[in-house]
Amino acid sequence: MAKPISAKRALVIGASGQVGGAVCRALEQQGWTVIGTGLSHLQAGFRRLALGDAAGVSALIQEVEPELVVLAAYYGNVNLCEREPGKTEELNVAGTLQVAAAATEVGARLIWYSTDYVFDGKAGPYDEAATPNPVNVYGRAKLAAESALLRGHPDALVIRTTQVFSWEPESMNFAMQVWRTLSSGTPMRVASDQIGNPTLADYLGEVTVRLAEAGVTGLINVVGGDRLARSEFARRLARTFALDPDLILPVPTSEMAGEAARPLETGLRTARLEALLGTSPLSLDDSLTRVRRQWRTATHRPGGPKSVTTEAAVLKQEILEKVRAYHAVAHAQPEFIPGRSRLNYAGRVFGPEEIVNLVDASLDFWLTLGPWGDLFEQNLRRRIGVRDTVLVNSGSSANLVAVTAITAPNIPDGLRPGDEVITPAVTFPTALAPILQNQLVPVLVDCELGTYNLDPNLIEAAIGPRTRAILSPHTLGNPFDLAAARDIANRHNLFLIEDCCDALGSTFAGRQVGTFGDLSTISFFPAHHITMGEGGAVMVNRPGLARVVRSLRDWGRDCWCAPGESNSCGKRFGWCLGDMPQGYDHKFTYTHVGYNLKPTDMQAAVGVAQLERLDGFIAARRANFAHLYAGLQAFENELVLPRWDPRAEPSWFGFPITVRNGRRSELVQWLEESQIETRDMFGGQILRQPAYRNANVRVAGDLANSNVVAESTFFLGVYPGLRPEMLDYMLARFKAFFETRL
Repeated sequence: MAKPISAKRALVIGASGQVGGAVCRALEQQGWTVIGTGLSHLQAGFRRLALGDAAGVSALIQEVEPELVVLAAYYGNVNLCEREPGKTEELNVAGTLQVAAAATEVGARLIWYSTDYVFDGKAGPYDEAATPNPVNVYGRAKLAAESALLRGHPDALVIRTTQVFSWEPESMNFAMQVWRTLSSGTPMRVASDQIGNPTLADYLGEVTVRLAEAGVTGLINVVGGDRLARSEFARRLARTFALDPDLILPVPTSEMAGEAARPLETGLRTARLEALLGTSPLSLDDSLTRVRRQWRTATHRPGGPKSVTTEAAVLKQEILEKVRAYHAVAHAQPEFIPGRSRLNYAGRVFGPEEIVNLVDASLDFWLTLGPWGDLFEQNLRRRIGVRDTVLVNSGSSANLVAVTAITAPNIPDGLRPGDEVITPAVTFPTALAPILQNQLVPVLVDCELGTYNLDPNLIEAAIGPRTRAILSPHTLGNPFDLAAARDIANRHNLFLIEDCCDALGSTFAGRQVGTFGDLSTISFFPAHHITMGEGGAVMVNRPGLARVVRSLRDWGRDCWCAPGESNSCGKRFGWCLGDMPQGYDHKFTYTHVGYNLKPTDMQAAVGVAQLERLDGFIAARRANFAHLYAGLQAFENELVLPRWDPRAEPSWFGFPITVRNGRRSELVQWLEESQIETRDMFGGQILRQPAYRNANVRVAGDLANSNVVAESTFFLGVYPGLRPEMLDYMLARFKAFFETRL
């Protein structure tokens, strides 16, 4: 056994494949920095690398200097290997040894995957000490590479596995072959005499990381916990995907086409793995539960894959068509009557898709966070471009979780009671409350008039010996100076948290807000850019924080299983944490003082449809803002109009106005009587609020501008439900006020 790895930088060769992708996800979940490579299916952010390119392999490993190299790329079509033994030797043997040599040169550990095809299939299942005897070219190449690694690289870890499967519609793994074939209603011939252990790719990736972090070397079998015939596995998959298992036609291997001989009675024993992990391998039932959740997520995606038509599916489709018809009748856009129609500052804008998704989710009766939540998190993560997203039940909860996460005991440089967080005095209460609730000290800084954001020129002067973080909202969708804040945070080793609750879609220097901070937060309250009724999210950019955020959201438990799952870690009863007894159920072991802050899957279903509308919403908000700005310029002697950093492109939440000469109340009353809804600037100067007058804070400098905001600032709506004729009416009422009242 090698020394366990402490630094966490990994290179995954073949990261775009099934196993490599699973390993990447598991590494990132455990806080590793991961560099991935791909070739035929290169994903965004991956490096292009061919396994047969010896010079390219060496150059990349030298450049990256990883502590761990995971080689998941290989030539794996067994029939093609039989036809092309030279190519098989080049990639699966010479390519493997080239990676091993390059890893050794930089002092990196190597993990490589072998197979039960190194055996002849006459006496399975096999343990690590069994004598190999491959019956085809693929098996012989794997055995040659395996033997060379075990002989020449004692710090390497060789993992034998078999029948790896996952929900990945683009791949050719066996589960996807079953899903594609049976979804079309076509019978599928499957071998009845090939016996093995179906192994979930995600489980294989998670165990790989645990073995790497424990410093395990040599040869080890990692497979699923059930051994069965391939035809029975296919039937289990069919039931998982709500397909007809009778379409699976069991036949002996001798009746199936194939150029390469197949070992039949295979499968692997896992006694060594169980001794190291303290638990049994993941069962097929638990594996299929996880796959079913992924499948359900994919089938909910607009334009996503669908299964065969069933009676239930036909009934659901009829219901959803009625829902669309109901929306057209019940939610038709009302006529605008000037002076009588209420012009709200914000509101829900939705179409039939939101209600269809909501009813679809209710018919599934998955009441807790589930497949729709998974899909929303995936879509939001891709849309913003952050490392991870964690859905919560409100933007306020998102702020609470984000601040609490950086105080977690297992964050080495985390905040401790009495540490300080710089934040603006003009704020929404739930951006300030989590700082106080975590026994931290807010350091209040004045805002800029016009932007109403934290004044970047005051940040550095506010830093004291115990200052550890900056938390600031992008006020009304107007980005604060992220370049300055990020630079100061880097130079002073401060956490940066962006409150993006009002700013979804805003950019700074061409990048989405939310991508600059170590953590960022967002809200999906009905007033915000998109809604799921109640809801919010924490967006994570710093490795190691996502698992803490999820733990805090999910009661503080150490387990990372999704609801309805029980053994994602593969050692549910193999942990010993705190003073709990060895083997105490991981699902009931708690490493953080947490909450239950999950939304429901029905809320997430609405969010999925709303996110599809985001580009249109942003364009409408910007257009409405520009309409008001152009019309109000005539009154700049009486009003301070908003301004923004030239590097920023706001996705406006509202239109802020500071009224000169102390006449805010009079103007606001006039507008409200004209059926134009207004809002003051959130909490104003927050220390003047009853709840915070005696709060334990430090004030850096004076708060002159913040007091002006409290006395003289309000904002109007620009949300997409406001049409040009409504905005023209608003401008006409401003004109009438200044003509008649001044």
